[in-house]
Amino acid sequence: MVSLENGGVLNERAEGLKDFYVSRLDFLKYSLATGVAVWAGTLAPRGVGIGEAEAQALFGTNRVDPALFPQSVASGDPAPNGIVLWTRVRRAATASGRVRVGYRVALDDGRSDAEAFARPVLSGVAETSAARDHTLKVQLQRAELKPYRKYRYRFYYAGRASRTGRFKTLPAPNADVGRLSFGYISCQDYTNGYYNALYHLAREQNLDFVVHLGDYMYETTAESSGQSSFQGGGPPERNFTFPDGGRECLTLQDYRFAYKKYKTDRHLQEVHEKYAMIIVWDDHEFANDAYQTYAPDEGGTDATPSNNPRRREAANRAWAEFNPVRVAYDAAKDPLSEIVIYRSFDFGNLLTLVMTDERLYRDGPPAGNETTDRYVTPGTGAEEAEGRTMLGTGTPGENNLPRPNQLSYFLNRITRSTRRWKVWGNEVTFMQNKVANTYLGGDGLFPSIDPATAPEGIYITLDQWDGYQAERRFITRRLRDDRTLPGPAGVENFVSITGDIHSYIAGYIKEDYDNPVSQGENRPVGVELICGSVTSSNLTEIATMGFGAIPYAPDAGQFTAAVTASNPHIKYFNSNDHGYNLMEVTKDALVCTMKRVRLTGPVTPENDGSAIKERDPRRTSSEVLRRFRVPARGSTFAGQPVTGPLLVDETTGVPVPIPADAPVPSPGPGGVA
Repeated sequence: MVSLENGGVLNERAEGLKDFYVSRLDFLKYSLATGVAVWAGTLAPRGVGIGEAEAQALFGTNRVDPALFPQSVASGDPAPNGIVLWTRVRRAATASGRVRVGYRVALDDGRSDAEAFARPVLSGVAETSAARDHTLKVQLQRAELKPYRKYRYRFYYAGRASRTGRFKTLPAPNADVGRLSFGYISCQDYTNGYYNALYHLAREQNLDFVVHLGDYMYETTAESSGQSSFQGGGPPERNFTFPDGGRECLTLQDYRFAYKKYKTDRHLQEVHEKYAMIIVWDDHEFANDAYQTYAPDEGGTDATPSNNPRRREAANRAWAEFNPVRVAYDAAKDPLSEIVIYRSFDFGNLLTLVMTDERLYRDGPPAGNETTDRYVTPGTGAEEAEGRTMLGTGTPGENNLPRPNQLSYFLNRITRSTRRWKVWGNEVTFMQNKVANTYLGGDGLFPSIDPATAPEGIYITLDQWDGYQAERRFITRRLRDDRTLPGPAGVENFVSITGDIHSYIAGYIKEDYDNPVSQGENRPVGVELICGSVTSSNLTEIATMGFGAIPYAPDAGQFTAAVTASNPHIKYFNSNDHGYNLMEVTKDALVCTMKRVRLTGPVTPENDGSAIKERDPRRTSSEVLRRFRVPARGSTFAGQPVTGPLLVDETTGVPVPIPADAPVPSPGPGGVA
């Protein structure tokens, strides 16, 4: 069960499934809409503010007009008896400036839309206006919605209906769930290519939901100041400017414009229409490498990051307006307190999913704000300093704004969960990612870096958890040693799903990555499974374009070899492809399928062999890149009990060794037990 507490955070209820009711004031605050009413069935009861004639005019149509709903529809943050529905309408002139929109929810049971919506489970009306850019978000938490059931929905406006969307509610809190399936994605720079990955994701069957790990939109467009090294290689027709002619979001109007532009993409719309989405932001929903109210690259500057609370507020508000999230936004508060996006979801007795915010409360870069301080750097030692936080520990930030103790929230939800699997929706790479100094200088990957200046190698980026090592160690120790639950010490079956780095990566989480011994106190405590980007530039493309302010452009193949050799805990690394990950979860195992999108048609001057530059998705295919099985603790693999984290590469049919000297079972006949 989930409930709204503490500014929109979803927390576990120990008791069984109950209806959740909020006051009208809270409901309106959360929904960012006004005049909300909802009722069971078709007939509006007296007292809800809509008469029979108006209801007939509003709902008495099956004619779909996508032009009135230019961003289509979306749903998100499912609950056992709830969902958040979202749309945006094209404004029509009204005397009051307000727009009244209807909505209906019906069973998704094989009937036609006309039949289903003629006998809805729920009907309702809500109002929106230019004050929220005519977006409309309806939060439903009703007894009429049953656990783990498929529903369809649509909106009604100006005598027409929207396209139909679908969602599936969560299982009841203590339900015995045998299987769960979801997809996860990140990093979909609109200007960098076509969403062919989303075209294929929308055609995956039998998913329960989709997780978006951030960088849903980018605050800059191709060739914007300070970002040309990561953008500018996409199709010209995907390029755009903001209303004032600029290429960087600075105002609420800019951020709203970006979301509207992104959400007009038909393939993104199809994913939203087919599945409920659980979303968090990363940095680009505000600014590259953002922390608190700071934007290190604003206007192309590095050394003096812009502290822009008004810009942060604009980004927060636009995110709340344009996403189907059960999250509060209170403009009366400061930008670090006005919104809380970290929350969690329980899927019966099978899985807990905790989504964290790794931007709003984090400390700044440890080695400085210059691009070369943040990327391809040996660090200064500050990255290891105690007291530095990414999640927030309750202490004030750099501008003395209060920060919550998200760290405690996260650890409490993970360590106290009684579900079989504990999954972390984590924006940035948790595992260490360094390149040893043997790959520096001379004929190495980075010939301009003197190995003597980096005896311990270089970090790829300190924007990841490598820049917050003390807090990473603290989290890992809690996962390893926690004794709040009966049974063996430590959290069992912990998995981090991650985005941001535009690469497919699989590996083991442990405390000391520089120590090759992976037993005892340095034994792995979980695994990390990272998805590639939808379109955002991966290593191969960045190397082709050059790093801009970073004067190194390593060969992609050499870099992959260097990463895996320098990081024994990383068992798979691919930064050549784009796509998405699929996850299938049972009591016995979690299976992650990494899928890439490939060009199947001929190479043309427009697509140069790249699937993200191909306009027609039918000339692309989705194929399995790697498939990793993570057997649950207490299950068996190759006839032996599984006593800790274990990655099995099902693509090759053999187990992936735990780092260094930790023993692993031998595969049985045929490779996989």
